Amino acid sequence: MSTRSRIAPYTLPALDLASSSNSAATLLQSNTAFSYAILWTGTSPVGTLSLQTSNDYSVDATGKVLNSGTWNTAPLNVNGAYATSISISGNSGNGMIDGLCTTGVNAIRLSYTAGSGTGTMTVIVTAKVA
Repeated sequence: MSTRSRIAPYTLPALDLASSSNSAATLLQSNTAFSYAILWTGTSPVGTLSLQTSNDYSVDATGKVLNSGTWNTAPLNVNGAYATSISISGNSGNGMIDGLCTTGVNAIRLSYTAGSGTGTMTVIVTAKVA
């Protein structure tokens, strides 16, 4: 049996695309690689999605947030070029954010900035030691 740390795939609470919001945070612990599978549906949602990182976000053993954290936008590799966000548009779509945390951040989350339209975004996260 392996002792390598990993977070099995799980679904975060859905994001409402009618307004700007943040996903639930994922504590990476000793994991160095993570991915977000993103699926959205709605009526012409338009907005941007960015990845945020925090080193001071913390929760207790029951999951209660002890420190809401200081969050910073992390760069994303989009088709071979770095960007601070990816565009969300169309009545439905999907995407993937696949990241390697070489900086050793404590926690990650997604931040959605709404432009127009309505919809719902489902996010499935997983992490492991690279």
